[in-house]
Amino acid sequence: MKTSLAFDSSALVSLGHTELIDIIFKNFNIIVSSSIISELKEISKGKDKDAKSAKKWLKFLKKLKIRKTIAEKVGEEDLFEICQNENRFLITDDIKATKRYKDKIKCYYSTHIVYILFKKGKISKERAIMSIEKMRIERSWKSNIIYVTSRILFE
Repeated sequence: MKTSLAFDSSALVSLGHTELIDIIFKNFNIIVSSSIISELKEISKGKDKDAKSAKKWLKFLKKLKIRKTIAEKVGEEDLFEICQNENRFLITDDIKATKRYKDKIKCYYSTHIVYILFKKGKISKERAIMSIEKMRIERSWKSNIIYVTSRILFE
């Protein structure tokens, strides 16, 4: 049985920079809200690499588990409600959101998904590290907490 996780648009965009989308769908149920779909649509209007990444996810709309929320708020707020109601983990690359929700729900970065795929034997360590490096470069992370966390996981 696949684990169901709530993903925000920042994490989906980051993971869209990799070649792991099919493997992610094979291993996880991806829960989003309608506001996340709206954010992906808005991001996809651009002409940069993030827009290309968002378009990748929008091709898989039928595979995404879209949940309705009571207030139909923005992104992480919708997902926070979903995570609380369904006892799910939030996958986000919004560092402020992880700080805001840290004592209320479990939050993980997109790079943790890559690490889990490696630990489950779904991808090699080399592919995992290469995917994270691609995310770092295309998202301009430099040495932010997401990247540093991922490097520590693989040490």
